[in-house]
Amino acid sequence: MSTQQGSYITPPEFGELLVVSDGILWTRFKIPSKLDHINIYLIRDVDGWFVIDSGPASDENRDLWKSLIQNLPSPAKITGILITHSHPDHIGLAGWLEDYSDAPLYISEKEILQARLENRYRSTKDYSDLPHFYSRMDASLEDMQSLEEVWEYLDMMFGSLPTEVNIVKSGDTIEIGGESWHLWSGSGHSIEHICLQKASGEVMISGDQIIEHITPYVGLNYMSQETDPLAGWLAGLSDMIDWISTNALVLPAHNKPFYHGDERVREVLQHHQTSLDKLRKNLDQWRTVNELSSVLGWAKKKGFARCLALEETFAHVTYLVNTGEVVCETAELSGVLYYQLA
Repeated sequence: MSTQQGSYITPPEFGELLVVSDGILWTRFKIPSKLDHINIYLIRDVDGWFVIDSGPASDENRDLWKSLIQNLPSPAKITGILITHSHPDHIGLAGWLEDYSDAPLYISEKEILQARLENRYRSTKDYSDLPHFYSRMDASLEDMQSLEEVWEYLDMMFGSLPTEVNIVKSGDTIEIGGESWHLWSGSGHSIEHICLQKASGEVMISGDQIIEHITPYVGLNYMSQETDPLAGWLAGLSDMIDWISTNALVLPAHNKPFYHGDERVREVLQHHQTSLDKLRKNLDQWRTVNELSSVLGWAKKKGFARCLALEETFAHVTYLVNTGEVVCETAELSGVLYYQLA
């Protein structure tokens, strides 16, 4: 186990333990995608280690966990698990890890409800609503043919859900290792995403809410409970600026740790305003979500990335409809949605 600090830090190998801050270990688990990793953090507790997120389900990741727990600094046990949100790379192994470690698991109420909703879809393998949902965006035949494959790919990253959960919410405080960690939640990327910050302001664990060099997904998919995720995202980030300590080391779920999280939040807010401006400038005539995705630079995306591009475009234009800037009409025969400035 090694210790590194500063912007030159080299990420740990999969399953390797790295001291990233006093009393905090950093490791990585595997994701079967272009973004091939998720960062997992372990905080020293009074009698073991408190874990943030589980990684996606796979035999390889289960083996990594078993080896990692054996190699933890004494006492080599897990005392608690907090799941930041219900996306598969964060919750996929949560049920298994809860059983394996016999540790209490913490999650927000809306996230566990979202996880259970999606689990019902996975258990029935019912993808019948997918073609209709994406056809309203004027998805191409090529896009439609890849949809079921995309969702089956995601299904593989989910394992069993945790059977017993402790519900946490924004404003709560968790005691870990005799120190207080304050919780905050926001929507948009996921419905009630939890972040936690040390009371001293030295460290903030951000999950997918803030990531350096990556703008998190904010989209409308066929299982979304949010009707206007971008509105929730923009409001949440604006609130988060005041919550983040300006001195905090930000520990994200992907890429490297970084400082100046408030500045990164402002960059992401500006990114979305730029995207909205692009849409406004191209809605002087009726356009579909498919056409507008090209306006945002996503015309060449394929497979899973194409689905995300359509969903993000859908979320952005829906936001403009809800602000009254854009109107939407449905084609009578095809059911395709068309948008234009009001």
